[in-house]
Amino acid sequence: MNAYIRVDASLDIGTGHVMRCLTLAGCLNKLGFTVRFICREHPGHLCDLIEENGFEVFRLPSSRILNGNIRNLSPYLNWLGVPLQVDAEQTMEILKRETVDLLIIDHYAIDERWEMKFKGISKKIMVIDDLADRKHDCNLLLDQNFYEDYQNRYHSLVPPHCKLFLGPGYVLLRAEFHEQWKKHKLRNGPVKRILVFFGGIDQTNETGRAIDSFLKLGRDDIHVDVVVGKTNPHIKELETIYKRYDNVHVHCQVSNIAEFMCQADLSIGSGGTTTWERCYLGLPSMVWSVAENQVEICKALDKKKIINYLGDKEKVEESFIANQLSDMIKNEVNRQEMSRLSHHFMKDLHVSHQTMIEEIVS
Repeated sequence: MNAYIRVDASLDIGTGHVMRCLTLAGCLNKLGFTVRFICREHPGHLCDLIEENGFEVFRLPSSRILNGNIRNLSPYLNWLGVPLQVDAEQTMEILKRETVDLLIIDHYAIDERWEMKFKGISKKIMVIDDLADRKHDCNLLLDQNFYEDYQNRYHSLVPPHCKLFLGPGYVLLRAEFHEQWKKHKLRNGPVKRILVFFGGIDQTNETGRAIDSFLKLGRDDIHVDVVVGKTNPHIKELETIYKRYDNVHVHCQVSNIAEFMCQADLSIGSGGTTTWERCYLGLPSMVWSVAENQVEICKALDKKKIINYLGDKEKVEESFIANQLSDMIKNEVNRQEMSRLSHHFMKDLHVSHQTMIEEIVS
């Protein structure tokens, strides 16, 4: 059986879409699918990483449109890099070579206009989305996020026959998280180790702001693990500035982020896919949003006391971060409750995830 995944990464898009698609690709591969990726070579693409994970990549040419040269495109269409029709035609040239059993699309720029062109090409179409801001023409749709009304978000956006997988119960987590879940524990006791992770790129260097805020506390007794991706434009700066601190450790492009999460007593990071990874392992987290689509998710989780949401990155100042961090370090009861609520929130993941995979391959 043949499956293709249309997904991109870039300095603007980030790495999360590709990473969750790699997880799904691994699941499908174990079930006998031959999985191939179709990705555009934007600055910051992850084609090499996908190939390192054993999957063939069909590379679409990069375009300067991504940098804003076509002003009448919406921000998400800019992410696509070319007009929607052009992207569909280039993808079609790849797919028409053989029978396609499953086409997976994870891209904010793609909607029903693109998808409908492939109904006769692929036996089944699956969309991975977070926004619920456009119509889709697909057989399956996954939105693994939590909102106050998450069960109703796609009511008028998909065909009646579309099977919906909505909520964190269906989140795509790599095998390493399932392995660490067996070892995880509810957090109690003093904070000895903090994990700082703002995704694979972190273009605005929220990582540096988090570290600087921590250093204001003068807590030499607490160690900080700082994880960054290899496409992070601030790697050299981070390594140079913080190497003089014995308790700050910068790690680049790790393959065991779940292990770092299990070792930590507290985390500082952004919203997005990493939110569910931390929740799954019961890691108390202090979070601020770095993209518009993270805001409502963070607010909903803060309301349930699953995370401590500080606000949007544009409005969060270092002094406020430092004060909030100091309070969290001191308040063991709150951290322990956050850990318990996070883990409980994800308790049905194994059953739901298996149900979704069975539906995809049926």
